Amino acid sequence: MRQFDNLSADAKVVYLLSLSELIIDNISQSEGYEVAVESLEKAWEWVKFKNIEAFSLYLYLENMDETDIMTYMQFEDDSTRERVWICIGNALAYTILEAYQYEKEKYLPQTIESVDYETVESFITNFNEVYESDSLADKLLRYLEINYPNGTGKKVDINLIKTFINDCIEK
Repeated sequence: MRQFDNLSADAKVVYLLSLSELIIDNISQSEGYEVAVESLEKAWEWVKFKNIEAFSLYLYLENMDETDIMTYMQFEDDSTRERVWICIGNALAYTILEAYQYEKEKYLPQTIESVDYETVESFITNFNEVYESDSLADKLLRYLEINYPNGTGKKVDINLIKTFINDCIEK
Protein backbone atom coordinates (compact mmCIF):
# COMPACT_ATOMS: atom_id res chain seq x y z
CA MET A 1 0.00 0.00 0.00
CA ARG A 2 2.91 2.32 0.69
CA GLN A 3 4.03 1.95 -2.92
CA PHE A 4 0.58 3.04 -4.11
CA ASP A 5 0.75 6.10 -1.84
CA ASN A 6 4.08 7.03 -3.45
CA LEU A 7 2.46 7.42 -6.89
CA SER A 8 1.32 10.68 -8.42
CA ALA A 9 -2.47 11.18 -8.47
CA ASP A 10 -2.73 10.35 -12.17
CA ALA A 11 -0.47 7.31 -11.80
CA LYS A 12 -2.77 5.94 -9.09
CA VAL A 13 -5.75 6.26 -11.41
CA VAL A 14 -3.81 4.79 -14.34
CA TYR A 15 -2.80 1.82 -12.19
CA LEU A 16 -6.41 0.99 -11.28
CA LEU A 17 -7.80 1.63 -14.76
CA SER A 18 -5.05 -0.39 -16.46
CA LEU A 19 -5.66 -3.41 -14.27
CA SER A 20 -9.43 -3.05 -14.74
CA GLU A 21 -8.99 -3.21 -18.50
CA LEU A 22 -7.17 -6.53 -18.14
CA ILE A 23 -10.20 -8.18 -16.54
CA ILE A 24 -13.22 -6.37 -17.98
CA ASP A 25 -13.76 -9.00 -20.69
CA ASN A 26 -14.72 -11.43 -17.90
CA ILE A 27 -18.06 -9.60 -17.68
CA SER A 28 -18.65 -9.39 -21.43
CA GLN A 29 -21.71 -11.65 -21.04
CA SER A 30 -23.11 -9.69 -18.08
CA GLU A 31 -25.89 -7.17 -18.25
CA GLY A 32 -24.34 -3.72 -18.07
CA TYR A 33 -21.08 -4.65 -19.77
CA GLU A 34 -21.46 -1.73 -22.18
CA VAL A 35 -21.86 0.66 -19.24
CA ALA A 36 -18.68 -0.72 -17.68
CA VAL A 37 -16.74 -0.27 -20.92
CA GLU A 38 -18.05 3.26 -21.40
CA SER A 39 -17.31 4.19 -17.79
CA LEU A 40 -13.68 3.12 -18.18
CA GLU A 41 -13.42 4.99 -21.49
CA LYS A 42 -14.68 8.16 -19.80
CA ALA A 43 -12.31 7.66 -16.87
CA TRP A 44 -9.39 7.34 -19.30
CA GLU A 45 -10.57 10.48 -21.06
CA TRP A 46 -10.59 12.30 -17.74
CA VAL A 47 -7.01 11.17 -17.02
CA LYS A 48 -5.82 12.31 -20.43
CA PHE A 49 -7.66 15.61 -20.81
CA LYS A 50 -9.36 16.52 -17.50
CA ASN A 51 -12.33 17.57 -19.63
CA ILE A 52 -15.09 15.55 -17.94
CA GLU A 53 -16.77 16.78 -14.79
CA ALA A 54 -16.50 14.58 -11.73
CA PHE A 55 -20.28 14.46 -11.40
CA SER A 56 -20.61 13.13 -14.96
CA LEU A 57 -18.22 10.32 -14.06
CA TYR A 58 -20.10 9.73 -10.83
CA LEU A 59 -23.30 9.01 -12.77
CA TYR A 60 -21.61 5.92 -14.20
CA LEU A 61 -21.04 4.66 -10.67
CA GLU A 62 -24.46 5.51 -9.22
CA ASN A 63 -27.58 7.00 -10.77
CA MET A 64 -31.34 7.06 -10.26
CA ASP A 65 -32.02 5.05 -13.43
CA GLU A 66 -30.19 2.04 -11.96
CA THR A 67 -28.04 1.77 -15.08
CA ASP A 68 -24.83 2.10 -13.13
CA ILE A 69 -21.85 0.03 -12.00
CA MET A 70 -23.11 -0.35 -8.42
CA THR A 71 -26.47 -1.72 -9.58
CA TYR A 72 -25.01 -4.17 -12.07
CA MET A 73 -22.52 -5.33 -9.45
CA GLN A 74 -25.34 -6.08 -7.00
CA PHE A 75 -27.28 -8.12 -9.54
CA GLU A 76 -24.33 -10.22 -10.67
CA ASP A 77 -24.83 -13.87 -9.70
CA ASP A 78 -21.37 -15.19 -10.63
CA SER A 79 -18.70 -14.64 -7.96
CA THR A 80 -15.82 -14.17 -10.42
CA ARG A 81 -17.77 -11.63 -12.46
CA GLU A 82 -18.85 -9.90 -9.25
CA ARG A 83 -15.18 -9.45 -8.36
CA VAL A 84 -14.62 -7.80 -11.75
CA TRP A 85 -17.54 -5.44 -11.10
CA ILE A 86 -16.04 -4.61 -7.69
CA CYS A 87 -12.70 -3.78 -9.33
CA ILE A 88 -14.34 -1.57 -11.93
CA GLY A 89 -16.45 0.13 -9.26
CA ASN A 90 -13.41 0.74 -7.06
CA ALA A 91 -11.31 2.03 -9.95
CA LEU A 92 -14.08 4.34 -11.06
CA ALA A 93 -14.76 5.57 -7.51
CA TYR A 94 -11.08 6.35 -7.04
CA THR A 95 -10.97 8.17 -10.38
CA ILE A 96 -14.05 10.18 -9.40
CA LEU A 97 -12.44 11.13 -6.08
CA GLU A 98 -9.38 12.41 -7.94
CA ALA A 99 -11.64 14.29 -10.38
CA TYR A 100 -13.48 16.00 -7.52
CA GLN A 101 -10.18 16.89 -5.89
CA TYR A 102 -8.92 18.25 -9.20
CA GLU A 103 -12.03 20.44 -9.33
CA LYS A 104 -11.37 21.46 -5.70
CA GLU A 105 -14.91 20.42 -4.81
CA LYS A 106 -15.58 20.46 -1.07
CA TYR A 107 -18.81 18.46 -1.02
CA LEU A 108 -18.64 14.93 -2.35
CA PRO A 109 -21.28 12.25 -2.85
CA GLN A 110 -21.30 9.91 0.15
CA THR A 111 -19.94 6.96 -1.85
CA ILE A 112 -16.99 9.03 -3.04
CA GLU A 113 -16.42 10.54 0.39
CA SER A 114 -15.78 7.03 1.72
CA VAL A 115 -13.08 6.17 -0.85
CA ASP A 116 -9.84 5.43 1.00
CA TYR A 117 -7.00 2.91 1.27
CA GLU A 118 -9.54 0.13 1.88
CA THR A 119 -10.99 0.85 -1.56
CA VAL A 120 -7.59 0.22 -3.12
CA GLU A 121 -6.98 -2.86 -0.97
CA SER A 122 -10.37 -4.24 -2.01
CA PHE A 123 -9.47 -3.60 -5.63
CA ILE A 124 -6.15 -5.43 -5.34
CA THR A 125 -7.64 -8.37 -3.45
CA ASN A 126 -10.41 -8.84 -6.01
CA PHE A 127 -8.07 -8.31 -8.95
CA ASN A 128 -5.70 -10.99 -7.66
CA GLU A 129 -8.64 -13.41 -7.36
CA VAL A 130 -9.62 -12.84 -11.00
CA TYR A 131 -6.37 -12.30 -12.88
CA GLU A 132 -4.19 -15.35 -13.42
CA SER A 133 -0.83 -13.60 -12.92
CA ASP A 134 -0.70 -11.67 -9.68
CA SER A 135 2.87 -10.52 -10.40
CA LEU A 136 1.68 -8.14 -13.14
CA ALA A 137 -0.01 -5.84 -10.63
CA ASP A 138 3.20 -5.71 -8.58
CA LYS A 139 5.38 -5.08 -11.64
CA LEU A 140 3.10 -2.26 -12.81
CA LEU A 141 3.10 -0.71 -9.36
CA ARG A 142 6.92 -0.75 -9.22
CA TYR A 143 7.15 0.70 -12.74
CA LEU A 144 4.78 3.55 -11.88
CA GLU A 145 6.51 4.23 -8.57
CA ILE A 146 9.86 4.62 -10.33
CA ASN A 147 8.57 6.67 -13.27
CA TYR A 148 5.69 8.67 -11.77
CA PRO A 149 6.36 9.29 -8.08
CA ASN A 150 4.18 11.57 -6.02
CA GLY A 151 5.18 15.21 -6.15
CA THR A 152 6.94 15.22 -9.51
CA GLY A 153 4.03 16.52 -11.55
CA LYS A 154 5.24 14.43 -14.48
CA LYS A 155 2.43 13.67 -16.93
CA VAL A 156 1.72 9.96 -17.17
CA ASP A 157 2.40 8.58 -20.64
CA ILE A 158 -0.49 6.16 -21.05
CA ASN A 159 0.94 4.65 -24.24
CA LEU A 160 4.17 3.78 -22.44
CA ILE A 161 2.15 2.19 -19.63
CA LYS A 162 0.16 0.06 -22.09
CA THR A 163 3.38 -1.01 -23.82
CA PHE A 164 4.88 -1.96 -20.46
CA ILE A 165 1.80 -4.05 -19.60
CA ASN A 166 1.83 -5.78 -22.99
CA ASP A 167 5.53 -6.57 -22.59
CA CYS A 168 4.86 -8.08 -19.15
CA ILE A 169 2.00 -10.19 -20.50
CA GLU A 170 4.05 -11.50 -23.42
CA LYS A 171 6.91 -12.68 -21.18
